[in-house]
Amino acid sequence: MYLITDLVHLRVRLTTAYRAGIPTAAKPGMPTDFLTLLQRDHGDLQTELTQLLDPIATVSQLRSALDGLRLGLTAHAEAEDIVLARFEAISAVEGLVRVGRGAHLAQEGALAALVSSRPGTKAWRDRAYHLRDLVHSHAEHEEQHLLPALREHSPRMYAALAGAFATERLRQLAMLQPSVPLSLADLALAEAQAS
Repeated sequence: MYLITDLVHLRVRLTTAYRAGIPTAAKPGMPTDFLTLLQRDHGDLQTELTQLLDPIATVSQLRSALDGLRLGLTAHAEAEDIVLARFEAISAVEGLVRVGRGAHLAQEGALAALVSSRPGTKAWRDRAYHLRDLVHSHAEHEEQHLLPALREHSPRMYAALAGAFATERLRQLAMLQPSVPLSLADLALAEAQAS
């Protein structure tokens, strides 16, 4: 169970310049780098996945974490795919961009499998661990291979990525809706009204 101080700390951590422990710029006044934004998103996804694996998490905490994961993963993947599409014309990075897009599709499939399983079951835990591994592997691949290649082969285009990604991610989030918790009684009533 969270204490009030834990919740305040969590809120401060997620809303300050040190969200998820990653400074937003190397020095105050410097623009945010694309790598920093990706690391922040990947860290937030890992946090939500860790919450989903907490054996003492309440139903409310699980719903909140799952919703945060669903919204964050969807907005991140869509925004990244859109802004990195401009690099497909550069043969030296085209394959790396495709690998990233494939990783996002695998993560979305794993999320769908997780959502379709019952929370707290072995299948739920296995699927959450699998998704966490996919997110971790994807983050490592981007940091070690994709981003260095983008910087090397198109430094000017790379410099503009942070702003484009942040804008597109916000646009994607604006189009998504949080989940609404439904009870069986609500579903039964809706079914009865539809008949």
